Amino acid sequence: MKKEQMKNFLLSVFLGRRYLQLINVKEQVRYMTMNWIFMVAIFPLVILGITLVNADISRAIIDFGIAFLCLAALIMIRSKIPLKYVPVFPVTVFGAYCCYLLYLGDLDLWAAVWIFSFPPIVIFLCQMTVGVIESVLVLAASIIFIFTNISVITPDTEISIRFIGVYILILSLSVIYEWIGVLKDRKEMELMAELTSEKDMIQTMKDNINQGIFLMDKHLNILPQYSSTLITVLSYYDSDLAGKNFLDILRSSLDSKQLQVMKGYFNMIFGKDKSAKVLEAANPISEFEYKIDDDIKYLSTKFQLVEQSNKEPVVIGIVHDISREKEIEKELQSQKDVQETEMKNLFDVIKVDPHVFQNFIEDTETNFNNINSLLKDKSLTEKQVATKIFQYIHAIKSNALILDLETLAKKLHILEDEVKLISARDAVSTNDILGLAVKIEKLMQEMDSYIAVTKKISAYKTTNQMDKILVNTLSKAAERLSGELGKKVKVQVGFIDLGILESDLRKPIKDILNQCLRNSIFHGIETADKRIKKNKNPQGLLTFSIKKVDSKAEVMFSDDGNGLNWEKIKAKYMELNPGKPVDRKTLLGSIFLPEFSTADETSTAAGRGVGLSFIKDIIKENRGTISVNSTENGLTFKFIFPLSQVA
Repeated sequence: MKKEQMKNFLLSVFLGRRYLQLINVKEQVRYMTMNWIFMVAIFPLVILGITLVNADISRAIIDFGIAFLCLAALIMIRSKIPLKYVPVFPVTVFGAYCCYLLYLGDLDLWAAVWIFSFPPIVIFLCQMTVGVIESVLVLAASIIFIFTNISVITPDTEISIRFIGVYILILSLSVIYEWIGVLKDRKEMELMAELTSEKDMIQTMKDNINQGIFLMDKHLNILPQYSSTLITVLSYYDSDLAGKNFLDILRSSLDSKQLQVMKGYFNMIFGKDKSAKVLEAANPISEFEYKIDDDIKYLSTKFQLVEQSNKEPVVIGIVHDISREKEIEKELQSQKDVQETEMKNLFDVIKVDPHVFQNFIEDTETNFNNINSLLKDKSLTEKQVATKIFQYIHAIKSNALILDLETLAKKLHILEDEVKLISARDAVSTNDILGLAVKIEKLMQEMDSYIAVTKKISAYKTTNQMDKILVNTLSKAAERLSGELGKKVKVQVGFIDLGILESDLRKPIKDILNQCLRNSIFHGIETADKRIKKNKNPQGLLTFSIKKVDSKAEVMFSDDGNGLNWEKIKAKYMELNPGKPVDRKTLLGSIFLPEFSTADETSTAAGRGVGLSFIKDIIKENRGTISVNSTENGLTFKFIFPLSQVA
C-alpha cells in the first residue's frame, strides 16, 4: 500500500495529477513525452543561455525565453487546458528559434540537433496537420537561409545539401511513423466499435432471450457470463449467480443419489469420451421438477462442452422454464382422457337398447341410494355395512356385464375385490368404510358420465334436425316471398355450427336471418329481366352461414343483388331530417331506425320500416355487433355474438 502511495506521489510530482486521470494509453504516452521534452529542454537551454551571456547576449536572451516557454508549457499541461492546444505555442516558438539558428548560419552540433529534432517533436506533440505544416515552414526557411545571401554565414554547399537531405529524411520518417500510428488508431477504433457493437448485441440477446444461458467451469461453478433470464428462471434473487455451484442451486430439487448421477454426467461431458448425441440422451435433468421456496417449476436443460484455445474447457448450459407447457400438456392429457372415456362410454351405450339402458340406470341409481342409506345407518356395524356394499356392487357389476358395458364393469370388478377383502376382515374400521365411500362416489360420477352420454345422443338426434328445420323454414319463406314479388331466388347454405343452434341464440339467429332474407328479396334482388341486362344469373342468390370464429358466434348473410340504394336512402333521410348534415355513415345508421323505409308503398312483404330496426334490437339484446358491406354486386351482413351466449 505504501509503495503504491509513493508511486502515485512521484507521478504527481514529475507528471502532475492530470496524468493519473488519463484513461487512454496513447494519451498517457503523449502526455509523458510532452512533459519529458519540455522538462529536459529547460536545462540545456538555460546552460546554453548562461554560456552565451558574455559572448552573445541576444542569443542568451532567446535561450532563456524558450526555456521559460517550456516551463510555462509544463504548467499548462498540468492545468485543465485541452492537451492538443498546450504544445502549439511553445513548439511554434521553438520552430522560430530553429529558423533563427539557420539565419545565423550556425549549423554546428547544437544547431543541427535542435533543427533535426524539430519534425519528430512537432509532429508527435501537435499531431499530423499542425506538425507537417510547421515542419515544412522550417524546411522552406532552411532552403532560403542556406542557399541565399540572407543568412549571416553561408555554409559550404555540400554541407547545406546534406543538411537539407537529412532534414527531409527525418521529416519523411516522422510523417510515416505518425501516419502509421494514425492508421493503427483508426483500425483499433473500428475494431473496438465492432467489438462493442457485437458485445452489446450479445448482451441484448442474453438479456432478452427467454432461456437462461450460462457458462460453467469444471468445478461446476457458474461463470460471470450468464443471461439475466437465468435469474428469473431459477428464481435466484439473493445475490449474483457468478461463482455459485450449479448443483448447490439444484440441491433442494434433487436427492443425494440424483446429485451423484449429475456429477457423473458432468464428468462425462468434461471427459470428452462421449458424443454430443449420447450426452444429450443421457441428461438426467433434461426435464425435471425444480423446487424453490414453496414454488415448483418444470425446467428443461441442455449442456454442451465448449473448448477454448489455451484455456480450460467450459460447459455452456441452457435452462428453459417449461412450466406453462407442462400445464397445457396436463390439460390436454386430461381432456384427452375425458374424451377417451366419453368415447368408450359412447360405444358401450350405443350397443344397448335405449329402454334397456334406461332400466339399468334406474336400477343402478336405486343400488347407489341403498348404499348411501347404509352409510348413514348407525344401527349397523362397519362389517355389516361392508358386506351389504359388497352385495350391491356385485349386483351393479352383474347388470353392467349383461349389457356389455366393459369399461364400467372393469372398474366395478376392481372395487368389488377391495370391498370383498375389507368385508372378510375380522374387524372393519370406520376409515375402511370412508375409503369405500370415496371410491363409490367416483363410480357414481362415472355413472353420471354415462347419463351425460345418453343425453348427448338424444340431443344429437334432435339437433341433427335443427339445421334442416332452419334451412327448410328459410327456403319456404324465400320461395313464397319471391313468388309474390315475381322474382327468382335460391337459398344457399354454408357451414352451420349445431352447437350454436343448441344455445339461446337459436331464436335470435332465426329471426335475424328471416328479416335479412325478406329485406334482400324485397329491396336487393332484381327481377329476372333486370339481372339479365346486368349479365347476372336470372335467379338471385341468398347465402348464410353460422360458425364459431375466435371463440365467438359469427352469422353471415349475403345476397347478390344491387346493394343499398344510397340515393333513395338519402332522399328518405332528408325528408325526415331536413337541413341536417349527412354522410355515408349517417345514412347507413338510418336504415336501422324504426319506421325508416325506402319502399314506395306498404305491402304484406315490406314497407313499414320494421325489419332492420327489429334486427338492431335483437343484436343489442344479445350483446352482439353488426357490420354491413354494400357494393353494386350485392349486400353482406355480419353479426357477431359473444361466446357466453353459446352453450
